Amino acid sequence: MYRIGLTGGVGCGKSTVSAYMHQLGLPVIDADALAQEAVCPGSFAIKEIQRKFGNDVICQDGSLYREKMAQIVFHDEEKRELLNSIIHPYIWQRTSDILYHYQQEGKTIVVLDSPLLLENGGQLRVESVWVVVLPKEEQIRRVMERNHWSRDEVLARMERQMSTEDKIRYADVIIDNSGTLEETYHQIDQALQKIPGFITH
Repeated sequence: MYRIGLTGGVGCGKSTVSAYMHQLGLPVIDADALAQEAVCPGSFAIKEIQRKFGNDVICQDGSLYREKMAQIVFHDEEKRELLNSIIHPYIWQRTSDILYHYQQEGKTIVVLDSPLLLENGGQLRVESVWVVVLPKEEQIRRVMERNHWSRDEVLARMERQMSTEDKIRYADVIIDNSGTLEETYHQIDQALQKIPGFITH
């Protein structure tokens, strides 16, 4: 099985690339969706979070109080790492289970869509790393428009991620998302055609 690790900074358009690859018939494992699944009410992760962070980060229905947790980990690197140490093992275990399922189904190419792929050493678990890039000012503009954040809020979020320059050092494929959708799709098509056994469904 050929595993593509898809990543990129906030606002770079990674979800656009992921959605197109899904349209082409490629299975996509969404790490963000698995992270949400990890903290569903009653889960092992939510119990660990409650034990280590307290009741203030848990809603009455047992779900994670996301805004409160975001405020805590955004300003405290140690607590951010603690949260990741609870959630990320679950994500990788579920990813492994899903990969096995796809392998049993005979899938030859699978996309691992993960914003923190490289930060978590995910490059060691895939055959190819794809990084979606965008000029910094355009990236800032898109996040401000999408999330209704101030420029300072966007910059603060970007500073807590691996820089695009550092991501590119790991990249086997770079998708420049600064042009039209057609131009982005063309880059994806070209990269996929280089993978042995790729067939568009």
